[in-house]
Amino acid sequence: MQIGVLPSDRVVVGVDTSASARDAAEWAADVAAACNSPLYLVHAVPGWPDDAPLPHDAAWLRELVDAAERSGVQSVDTEVVPGGLVDTLLDRAAGARILVVGSYGEAAWTGMLAGSLAVALIDRARCPVAVVRGSAPEVPPPRGGPFVVGVDGSEASLAALDLAAQLATSVGGRLVAVHATDEPAAGPVEAQLVGARLRHPALPIELRSVDGTALGALGEQARHARMLVIGRHRAQAFGDVVLGATGRGLIESAPCPVVVAAHPHGDVLDSPAATGQAGG
Repeated sequence: MQIGVLPSDRVVVGVDTSASARDAAEWAADVAAACNSPLYLVHAVPGWPDDAPLPHDAAWLRELVDAAERSGVQSVDTEVVPGGLVDTLLDRAAGARILVVGSYGEAAWTGMLAGSLAVALIDRARCPVAVVRGSAPEVPPPRGGPFVVGVDGSEASLAALDLAAQLATSVGGRLVAVHATDEPAAGPVEAQLVGARLRHPALPIELRSVDGTALGALGEQARHARMLVIGRHRAQAFGDVVLGATGRGLIESAPCPVVVAAHPHGDVLDSPAATGQAGG
C-alpha cells in the first residue's frame, strides 16, 4: 500500500526476504507493541521497471505482518516501492520513533556485515537507528539480558542514556550503564544517572566502570545484553555528527542489536557525499 501521512511515533523497519530482515522485523514489532506504536514495514526494490507491478502481496511480506500482529502490534502497514534502500528508508523514517534494519543483507556471506548501509543510515538519519543482529548470521538476536548503554558524561551519552531508559522501561528490563576507564572522569556520568533515575524511578539502573577502551568495555558487556545503546559524537575535525570508530566497531562485532541514539540537537550529515568526510 502507498503510505500517506505518517504518525510521529511509528517504528520503521527495512525488510527483504533475508533471515536478518525477518529478525529485524520481529525485533521492531516487539518495540512497537511495547510502546503502543504503529509498525511500518518498508521494502525498497532498486531498479524496478516503471511499468511492472510491484510485489505488494508477497507471501513473505504477509508472514511478517501476521507475526507482528501476533506479537501485539495494533497497527501494521507495508509499503513496497522502487528506489534506493538508503534514501527510501531515510524518507520514511523522518520524524519516526526509531528506524530498524537487519545486519546481514541478502547478498552478505557468513561473517559479512552490511556495515556500509548501516553507517550511511546512521550518519544521515535524524531518529535513532537500530541495527539488529545476533552473534552470527542465522542466529536470532537475544531476547533476554540487560539493556546496556555506554556513558561518558557527554551530550551524546545523555541522549543514549535517555533512549536506553525509555526502551528498558517500555520493553521491560534493567539498565546497565557502562563507563570505560579511558573516558573522561565519571562525575558528569553520575549526574546524568541521577537524572535518569528521577525520570524513571521504577527502572533498575546500575553503573559499571570497566577498565579499558569504550570499544572493549562495551563489547564485553554486550555479550550478555539484550541490546546495546550508544550515542553519536561530533567529529572534532569537521563538526559533523557521525558514527565514530567505537560505534562502527560495535556494529561490526557486537553479538546483540546495537541502537544508535539521535543527536540531542538533531544534527546530521546533509548528504551522502559528506558521509566520507569525517570518521569519529
